[in-house]
Amino acid sequence: MFHTISLSKSDPTPLYIQLASELAKLIQGNFLTQGMKLPTIRFLSKQLCINRDTVVSAYKLLENQGLVESHIGKGTYISTHPISTTTTLPLDSISQICCSHIGVPKTFFPSSLCLDLATEIVKKENWEAFNDPLYRERHLLKSTVSNFLKQLGIPHHYAQVRIIKTMDQFLLDLFKDSPKTGICVEAIRDLSWSCYLRSLGAKIYETPLTAEGIDLNILEKHLHTGNIAYIFITSQLQNPTGLCYGKSCKNQLVELAKRYNCTIIDDITYASFMYDSPIPFYEDDAPIIYIHQFSKLYLPYMNYTFAILPLAFIKRLRDPTECSFNERLLRHYLSSSELKTIEHTILMAYKEHYALLSDALKQLPIRLTTHNGGAFFWLRVPIKQYDILCQYLLEHEIIISPGDLFSTTSLKGYFRLSITHLDSSQIYQVIQVLKNFFITL
Repeated sequence: MFHTISLSKSDPTPLYIQLASELAKLIQGNFLTQGMKLPTIRFLSKQLCINRDTVVSAYKLLENQGLVESHIGKGTYISTHPISTTTTLPLDSISQICCSHIGVPKTFFPSSLCLDLATEIVKKENWEAFNDPLYRERHLLKSTVSNFLKQLGIPHHYAQVRIIKTMDQFLLDLFKDSPKTGICVEAIRDLSWSCYLRSLGAKIYETPLTAEGIDLNILEKHLHTGNIAYIFITSQLQNPTGLCYGKSCKNQLVELAKRYNCTIIDDITYASFMYDSPIPFYEDDAPIIYIHQFSKLYLPYMNYTFAILPLAFIKRLRDPTECSFNERLLRHYLSSSELKTIEHTILMAYKEHYALLSDALKQLPIRLTTHNGGAFFWLRVPIKQYDILCQYLLEHEIIISPGDLFSTTSLKGYFRLSITHLDSSQIYQVIQVLKNFFITL
């Protein structure tokens, strides 16, 4: 029964909460009956290939929910007390403060926006809104996306732009383009892309991060193999080093890519959230593919990613853009005053919340890694306090992302605290809970 439990490291929800939810479903569906003993921590961690601490935290969460009972020396059992039908799954509590997810809440996007844009298109173009026989709309869309990306300060021609509907297909096209099968990635990252590439047959080379960016010495050792096609980095997004990539690191990285004939793929989705620091980009002829996951920030109901290709890739990678009604909607949205308003609103809200939480965290005995801006914080506490803090936050309905979610090796002591789904009152709640925790130590 337990082998059917499915956990995902690419999901921003902490693994112990995923596991607790899966077990809660089995309990509330009567697949696990009252009085039944749950598997031992050792067995379940081995069965699911997860850390034992993850199972411990999941069992504690279920116990707090009243779904299981723990007996010292005997194990954990399904509660023998009647379970109320109103009991909810751990993830469903409306009082929980989610500090684990990165993604703009849909509350920033009024439902009338879609209707207004669609109505405007149909009124202007009638039935032609559903057809683009001469590819005129496709060229207009690429030009509009190009103008949006130029606001980030990346010089390019609109022919270098690709509009991606499915990242998996784009990664597959990249993988097919090179005879090399090696891909270098940051050791601490979103695991989803590298997991997909590994499923295609790619060999993943994990490279540690330093205070200036990816460790260039270890990277060059990987490049010496002659098997590296791409280097995946996130130069503008926070990581546990506490710094974004410095200009010197970027310049050296470009030189290595040129010397070993490989291509850098840089995710710049959160570049605009660097509030107080200029964004150092690369030289014009650098072998870099820029990726901006537009929908993650500004269009949550669709799935569009924008890419800027090096000149050498323009003819090598196909341009599958088709202008259906959705793409027309995207173009009008990119050109609209509504997008500028939403961009400004999100940026100001995050900037305010970032400053508020940053000032408070600096007063606590937590190692704070900051980049003068961003959508989340990386924090570190002494390992002996880590499990206690995680449990304390959970008891106060605050969900965080343990560092282990972003690495195939242990990141004990690290956790990520996202501000994207918080309002001011929730920020104050998080601050107060953290203060109370360290007071009680």
